[in-house]
Amino acid sequence: MKFLYVLFLAFILLGCNKSEKTQPDSTTTSTPPPSNTPAPVAIDKSTAGAIVGTVLFTGPVTKFPTIDMTQDPACPTSPQTPDVVLVNHGKLANAFVYVKDGLGQAAFSPPSEPAALDQKGCRYLPHVLGLMVGQPLQILNHDDALHNIHPMPRNNPDWNETQMPRGAPITKTFQHQEIMVPVQCNQHPWMKAYLSMLPHPYFAVSAPDGSFQIKDLPPGEYTLAAVHEKFGEQTMKIKVGRKETAKASFTFNAR
Repeated sequence: MKFLYVLFLAFILLGCNKSEKTQPDSTTTSTPPPSNTPAPVAIDKSTAGAIVGTVLFTGPVTKFPTIDMTQDPACPTSPQTPDVVLVNHGKLANAFVYVKDGLGQAAFSPPSEPAALDQKGCRYLPHVLGLMVGQPLQILNHDDALHNIHPMPRNNPDWNETQMPRGAPITKTFQHQEIMVPVQCNQHPWMKAYLSMLPHPYFAVSAPDGSFQIKDLPPGEYTLAAVHEKFGEQTMKIKVGRKETAKASFTFNAR
């Protein structure tokens, strides 16, 4: 009996010792699983190129009715020209030009500085605005009028927020890519703007003279797109060489 008792005790001690050895060392730091999110790309400006160009317009320019803002005494009383189609000597403003394809899986960090959408004279300024996904959007109100900002996205959450006359800025962010998201003011139906959110910084809006510029673009072959609120989207293939300024132009017409 004593022999069996000693044998049983030895078996218990051996099992405990084995269990202790199989326990993980609490001081060991486990390696986290690798992230699927690519690291942000550092732009090499010594080799980067650019795209410059012009957005043109041919054919008759549609005449839109002037805007009557007299329903709100805080808005201008004189008739205002709409921003829908702005053509100056055959040059089209407010086209959103962006790199649609060719960057692969490259990731880019959004700037911390906000993009600004202002309200002056009961209009949105600018009429077309581009920003990066995750970049703050700051909405300002320099009017003596009450405004109600209402973007209507498809891939991002919808929101609708009132801003008091000359009230504090409203800051929002968008987490998903979208092109030409309409923005309206529920207080003033003539107020329209368009927001485009991209995961990269390679975009521009054509100026009143139709010109645009996209800077610091890595050398490569790209699909470049231009979008207008009334005339849709056009695309082209373009190659940007090392330290090269490539030229591009788009032509929209009334059809």
